[in-house]
Amino acid sequence: MFGQTKKTLIVVYKDELVMNQLKKLVDTHDDDGDIVIGTRDDSINIVSWKEDVWQDNKKAGNIQGKILFLDDVKGTNDLIPVLDVKFDECGVKYGWAGNQAVLFADPAVLNDRKDYDAFVEKLSDMPIPDFLKAAKPNPDQIEETSSNSVIEAPGNVVVVNETPKEEKKQDFFGFAKNVFSSVANAVGTVGNQVAVTTEQIFRDKTLMKRQMLFYGLMHLYNYHLEEFMNL
Repeated sequence: MFGQTKKTLIVVYKDELVMNQLKKLVDTHDDDGDIVIGTRDDSINIVSWKEDVWQDNKKAGNIQGKILFLDDVKGTNDLIPVLDVKFDECGVKYGWAGNQAVLFADPAVLNDRKDYDAFVEKLSDMPIPDFLKAAKPNPDQIEETSSNSVIEAPGNVVVVNETPKEEKKQDFFGFAKNVFSSVANAVGTVGNQVAVTTEQIFRDKTLMKRQMLFYGLMHLYNYHLEEFMNL
């Protein structure tokens, strides 16, 4: 912004994908004239630190300005109890105490499948990576023939087999192995993301937590980050 110095926000993160989403939101010119969308365009400079970099700078006393912790970074357990909570929904919370803010999530809150499905519906309307929204089973995958036998594989994906019994067994386990391999890739490799079903994510708390952090991040950006930066 012309004539105005950018404010620095130190973001301490565990999941780089979550941090990159925040940076994308802040750096995007999305204001509509005098109407500010999220944070005012060109008003924030993000400095991103991993946990170990944060610890080193903390010991050295090199901390100034606003700090946002994404997830339960080491040391935030002493900060979370004194936060002024601004958002608490679907197991996702954020708030701040002075110049320090924390966004964190507890997947255990969504242990009930109905609660998780309701959360996914809310998440589906947000502009986040498609692979985090989860795919629903495709009914076109099911071919109805009188001679086919149907096997339900993990994640509510249906496999139709027309091969002899022994080959069916091998095909099923090969398919199941590929399904779980896909889930692992979605969690661990940002560059090789694949769509997975809600059932697979429901069983994978690491991927569910990533969903929850994205959910909280979108709320933080749209409703409270500007307020935090202007304290």
